[in-house]
Amino acid sequence: MKRLVMVSLLVATIPAEGRGQSSQFGIRGLGLPVRPFSPRAVATGGAFGLFDLESSLNPAMPASATQFTSLFTSAQNFRTSINPFGRASGKDNRFPQITALGPIGGTPFGASISMSGYTDRNFALGTVDTISLRGVPVGVFDTLISRGGLSDLRVAAGWRVTGALHIGIGVHAITGSNRIENRRTFADSNYSTASERSTLSYLGAGLSTGISLRVLPRLTLAGTFRSDGHLNIERDTTRIARTDLPTSYGFGARWQPADKVALAASYAAKRWAASNADLKAQGGLGSDNAYEVSGGIELIRDPKNPGHRPWRFGGYYATLPFPVRAGRQPHEFGFAAGTGVRFTNGRGGLDVSLQQLWRSDGAGYTERATVVTFGFSIRP
Repeated sequence: MKRLVMVSLLVATIPAEGRGQSSQFGIRGLGLPVRPFSPRAVATGGAFGLFDLESSLNPAMPASATQFTSLFTSAQNFRTSINPFGRASGKDNRFPQITALGPIGGTPFGASISMSGYTDRNFALGTVDTISLRGVPVGVFDTLISRGGLSDLRVAAGWRVTGALHIGIGVHAITGSNRIENRRTFADSNYSTASERSTLSYLGAGLSTGISLRVLPRLTLAGTFRSDGHLNIERDTTRIARTDLPTSYGFGARWQPADKVALAASYAAKRWAASNADLKAQGGLGSDNAYEVSGGIELIRDPKNPGHRPWRFGGYYATLPFPVRAGRQPHEFGFAAGTGVRFTNGRGGLDVSLQQLWRSDGAGYTERATVVTFGFSIRP
């Protein structure tokens, strides 16, 4: 039983013949990493994430808040996955970012609370095989279904040291669950279907720091550092594993050469190799360090109301930490565009982004995805 649970958790093998739903790159390890961005940052390839109030990347940004703001996002994902054994399409809906933030009246401080995705482990796999029962070959069809993943709950406080310098700190709770079902159906009707269901729960903690510094009137630099400690994994109330989580850092620059144009570029690295030994000890393939580079532009129609009908474009390239096959680190790259509107004198807003993503491990596992993200914001 314990061995079956660990195989369910880490999916130590990919079968010789299979089909899948959701991302095939979210099957290994802890799943597919999720970026904690608002639709505005998504539309710029993530390049504006370090400078964006409504994203959960830089804990210094709440110091820039001038009014209370809340954001709710919804993302619709359409995906086609291809591997050496077949092709499958799927779609799902997620709520990747929920944020509330604002200034602390009469002080140079701002605060925020947010819930964003950390990793996604939604998938379904099917395999066809033949086994020997009482000396007779019998065809079987196995399915492995996982629903869940990890979420990142952050509380952050930013300090406006000067008009040009903001710093901040964030405290993170990493939590979530996986509802897993294993089912075997036999081609011979004399055998009954066998199934097992289990729920795995996760709990971890992290700490992040951030800075934003305007070095020139139109040039701002930003950086973050984060450490996530370890993750405890339980089945029911019994701890079955512990996995070290990565430290990460990132830095970027935002340049506004004119009132109606803003450009940004960023780099981020996550030291997922910290999880490698634990994942291998639990029967998985391990993990690799990952990085991301991104660049984007925002074209503003009205500098007095920059959130109303701008045009945003961007792209990024990233490596993924959990290999589908041993010795092959997958990667992804994507392009995005988006815009937004403000209404009721700026008290309400709607932002939208459209992404086209490609993922590959260079060994026959590829994926193409289209993601539409909507963000609804309120500023009472």
